[in-house]
Amino acid sequence: MRRSWLILFMTIITGFLSFLISCHSAPPKTDVTANVQSLNDHIVKDINLLTAFFSSNHHKILLNGKDSVTIYQAAAVNKFYEERNYKALWSDTGILFPQADTMLQIIHQAADEGLLSEWYHGPELLRLCQQLQADSDARLDAMKWSNADILLTDAFMRLSNNLYFGVLPPDSISLKKETAFPDHVLINMLSDAFMQRRLKSTMDSLEPGNVQYHYLSMALASYRKENSYHHWDALPLRYTDSAQFDMQLTQRLVNGGELDSSSSHSPQEIKEALKEFQRDHALFPDGIAGAQTIAALNLSKKYRMKQIAVNLERWRHLSHNMPEEYIWVNIPSYSLTLWNDDTAIIRSRVITGKPGHQTPLLNSSIINFQLYPYWRVPVSIVIKEIKPKVLKDTGYLRKNNFEIVDRHNNIVDPKKLKWKEYNIYYFPYVIRQMTGLDNSLGIIKFNFRNKYSVYLHDTNQRDLFSLTNRDLSHGCVRVQEWKPLVTYLIRNDTLRHLPDSVQVWLAGQKQKYVALNKGIPLYIRYFTCQADSSGKIRFYPDIYGYDTVMMKNMFHE
Repeated sequence: MRRSWLILFMTIITGFLSFLISCHSAPPKTDVTANVQSLNDHIVKDINLLTAFFSSNHHKILLNGKDSVTIYQAAAVNKFYEERNYKALWSDTGILFPQADTMLQIIHQAADEGLLSEWYHGPELLRLCQQLQADSDARLDAMKWSNADILLTDAFMRLSNNLYFGVLPPDSISLKKETAFPDHVLINMLSDAFMQRRLKSTMDSLEPGNVQYHYLSMALASYRKENSYHHWDALPLRYTDSAQFDMQLTQRLVNGGELDSSSSHSPQEIKEALKEFQRDHALFPDGIAGAQTIAALNLSKKYRMKQIAVNLERWRHLSHNMPEEYIWVNIPSYSLTLWNDDTAIIRSRVITGKPGHQTPLLNSSIINFQLYPYWRVPVSIVIKEIKPKVLKDTGYLRKNNFEIVDRHNNIVDPKKLKWKEYNIYYFPYVIRQMTGLDNSLGIIKFNFRNKYSVYLHDTNQRDLFSLTNRDLSHGCVRVQEWKPLVTYLIRNDTLRHLPDSVQVWLAGQKQKYVALNKGIPLYIRYFTCQADSSGKIRFYPDIYGYDTVMMKNMFHE
């Protein structure tokens, strides 16, 4: 009993002491000096007070004694000022250095990188700097100068981290696992950039080096500028007055920039403008305002800017030094690209997983390929799809070129199996589809290490590549241009493979396993928009809903 009271007493004392520490007395709201010559001494004292205050008060300071503002890089900011004996960085005797103006511009332009100026104290700094430059009384307030200095420093450090590592924490496929630079790196980075007047170039160097990132970032800047005054009303999905709908559609295309506003437009011009919109949004370009097209037209410019922003964030989670050569699969665009030194060597349409059977995002390397492969059917497909068909028709497996083998690789008669007893957790056999043109994997599959049992492969349903929406598989990626890909993969292995090896293998129509001397990196990713060098943006459908989740996490809405 006595021991319990002692524990309770110690808990109360500990909590009370923590409360006292957290209630570090707030610095005064103002610190008005008699003249500008005495500002610097007061600022040293006030920065010391402010850093002590936010260090013990959940990283927050109070502007004007009431508005709570978070110092995001509190430890680094505190250490930075401690090392310079709490002297101001961004001003001297009542004059802001030009670097402060540069930093304010950088913060304002963060929106072009899909980042909000509010995350870097933009509104607070704008008000403070306007007061310091326009208000003679405010110019003598050392506390305002001190607050501005700390906020500018914190803004530089947080923006540096966000540009390089991203705003969101890394996930399982992020190629950067850290979330921030060490404090000493941030301090040295700021000191060097400030002294050399290289704030802008320092920030630029932290952005991803991939040209696709820069195209998209420049396109976002243009998109924001072009659409700053454009607004559009939602179009109805159902309507009875066609003439009224056509007027609304025309106005929407004018507001979106697909039609000019200088004159009336013929039905053919409207149809061509709608086709252009459909092409830019990965929709079938038939010039008809169907349900999918109306849904895309109704997405607001605010949504589109957030969509661009989360895709820029995805680029920030890649390595700054991507391999010289790699294969890139983008699920929403249904595309595969083989890159070599920023040049697209091979482009191919692909078919990806349908919702509910999503193609996994991953990093791996293609290490081998197999011609005329068996298809070992995953147990989930066996139970959910094949089992019901076998129960209805015992000849289903034979008709579709499947065979069943046991763990000793002996062929088993499907009629002798107790199908009703099997479930996703218990099926002690392997169903495989025999090789040939009718095999679901087609003629080839490319293997890479992954925990999802997926691979790249050909298909026996090649007509599906002509469709606009190609999220049709169980998770594997079906590749249309697999012949150029396999030829490229063996091109340097001249000791083992002649230039016409692929044609010889295909003509033989026999199983062939080929291990690569060197694996080629493979990245399966999810980007719902991209831009070209002209700034034209192409949007893709958010087929798995990943954009929605990412927007919520990034913008807290």
